[in-house]
Amino acid sequence: MDASKKVKSNSREFVKHPNKGEKEVNQQESKGKSAKSLPIPIDIPESLMKVIIRTITHLTDYAQVLLLKILRVIKPVGRLIGFGTPTFEVVRLKEYLMHLKDGAKLATDIYLPKNIFEERGKGPTILIRLPYWKDMVSIIGYLFASFGYITILQDIRGCAHSRDYGTNSFMLSEGIDGLETLRWISKRFWYNGRIGMWGGSYFGLTQLAVSEKTDGLLTCINPFECSNANFLFHHGGLHLHGFKIAFYPIYNAVTQYDASFNFEKAGDERVLKKLLDPAANLYNESLKSTKYLISWAEVAKLKTLEAQISLINKRTGLNWNPCKKDTGEFDKLLKELFYYGHFKNDSEFFPQSLDYQYRPSTPMLVVAGLFDPFCDATIQDLKKLQEISPDYCKNQYKLIIGPWIHGGIGDPSPAGIKNLISFGQSLFSMWWFDHWLRKSEKEVPNVPMVRIFILNTNTWRNFNSWPPKVKEMKLYLHSKGNANSRFGDGFLSISPSGEEQSDSYDFNPLNPCPTTGGRNLLIDNGSKDQSKLEERPDILVYTSEKLQEGLELIGEVKLIFYGASSAKDTDFTVKLVDVFPNGKKALNILDDAIRARFREGNLENPSLLEPHKIYRYEINLGTAAIYFPKGHRIRLEISSSNFPRFDINSNLAGETNEDGYLIAQQTIYHDSKHLSCMILPIFSPKK
Repeated sequence: MDASKKVKSNSREFVKHPNKGEKEVNQQESKGKSAKSLPIPIDIPESLMKVIIRTITHLTDYAQVLLLKILRVIKPVGRLIGFGTPTFEVVRLKEYLMHLKDGAKLATDIYLPKNIFEERGKGPTILIRLPYWKDMVSIIGYLFASFGYITILQDIRGCAHSRDYGTNSFMLSEGIDGLETLRWISKRFWYNGRIGMWGGSYFGLTQLAVSEKTDGLLTCINPFECSNANFLFHHGGLHLHGFKIAFYPIYNAVTQYDASFNFEKAGDERVLKKLLDPAANLYNESLKSTKYLISWAEVAKLKTLEAQISLINKRTGLNWNPCKKDTGEFDKLLKELFYYGHFKNDSEFFPQSLDYQYRPSTPMLVVAGLFDPFCDATIQDLKKLQEISPDYCKNQYKLIIGPWIHGGIGDPSPAGIKNLISFGQSLFSMWWFDHWLRKSEKEVPNVPMVRIFILNTNTWRNFNSWPPKVKEMKLYLHSKGNANSRFGDGFLSISPSGEEQSDSYDFNPLNPCPTTGGRNLLIDNGSKDQSKLEERPDILVYTSEKLQEGLELIGEVKLIFYGASSAKDTDFTVKLVDVFPNGKKALNILDDAIRARFREGNLENPSLLEPHKIYRYEINLGTAAIYFPKGHRIRLEISSSNFPRFDINSNLAGETNEDGYLIAQQTIYHDSKHLSCMILPIFSPKK
């Protein structure tokens, strides 16, 4: 500890921070139109948010006593949220400054069961490393500690209370910092040889960063809503613009001491406005673009943090130093990443796991959401683990996939509240920690490897391998040449197409289709009614007849279609939709896209289109888990934009004109020579 910072409080020694004053089933049109119409869905006045945060920070130490008493007296409440009944009173030691070898310091809070603190006893530890102000989640520290776990909450490098002692490393140092923290814990008086980690989103990334290199110190982890895969990389070649809209303000907010969470004002206002303006986000790279100053694949080849930082600084002209307090260089780095786009997202993994080998050395319970942006990346992680580390998957890996968005449910209905309860129970999986950290007799190996919720049902299905066995069903596209909007004549059928007219629409880059729900972060997400959007003439809509019997889908949904464009480069976007009886609502299930120059699947060898020539395209929409009940209809949308989820193609293919874009005529073919179809994974449960 820094001796100069010690104060006495209730006869205990603290370090004062300088800045603080169901049912279960087992189975093997215009340029200026955009910014105001696409608000980030967080609109709390900054002054009010500051008051709320200060109040929460100051009152939690007192409120926790009442909360823990309630959980002890009203036992079903604890069981409802997945914890159970707390046993111990808790002592909180706050603002310890943990020194890293490179000179940076990490602000750390320690929560100990009172008996362990007073008797200097030993017990298992749960480590939670986060960028979002440890004070804001202090109740988590109290809860875990009340069940006998010494709990560590730590602000990561350059964030929140750690920002005066280092600069954020944009995830690059999470493995190093996490391992140093594990070593630090192993030297504390309470250490009993067992450490677990917990948390979601960025909290989860900090766990994955140390999951392979643990020095034998990490006993188990519980990451949720995160992945090792590079989630800024898109297999169809588009830029995942929605992540830029989320990451730029979030990173600016957490690297500032002012914990207002007002993302609309976090960072350079010029950048925030540009990110929401379609006209400022038109893609127009030449085939041999010289836009990129550096690629993540290059960074991944370097094995030390110092070498990685040095290369990035050399290429970008920055003086970014994660070992020292930020002097404004980190905001410049964020602009290079998300405003100028000078980093090429071509690495397999994201910065926290650049050298990941799919050989984790610690048991892992992963939680994902069907409407979370990391869902498909999590599933890809699992498939790779099955291939490279099959024994690990059989014995030490568990995955729960529920009906959730990122960080919650996004549904205030009674069904949504029920899903929220299941969300809480999945996040606070005490049985996992009890087994690995306390060696309880609970049979974790008998828990299925994958447990997944089926939308439109109250059913969870269990599998011990992934993907489950399914039969493919092809739904072919049909129309009389007028599939434009949901009022058109497009339909889906199991019968192959015959001699039919094609469908066409005009794609105006300055009038993009607005993102309406989906697997997104911060921007509009979840399952939303598409009915109003489907009135647009630049969306082709193909809908099945009413289902005569229910269909259950589990697995990847694919679309093969034949299209032509008047442009040399363009985009095609697709969406799977569930249409309820009488058309009262049409809810999105999956969506994805492809950039025409990357139609052959090789992002390193793009080729332009010959205008009006027909090409074959294939899009993997992602993994679905849904039951379409009798009377529902299955719908497919095809268009050319989904903004701000994706950036927008200018249709110029690297060329220039006075307007900065072209309106492209897009044509979709479905005839006997061009059998455009959607391929569905039909799951038949064992009876």
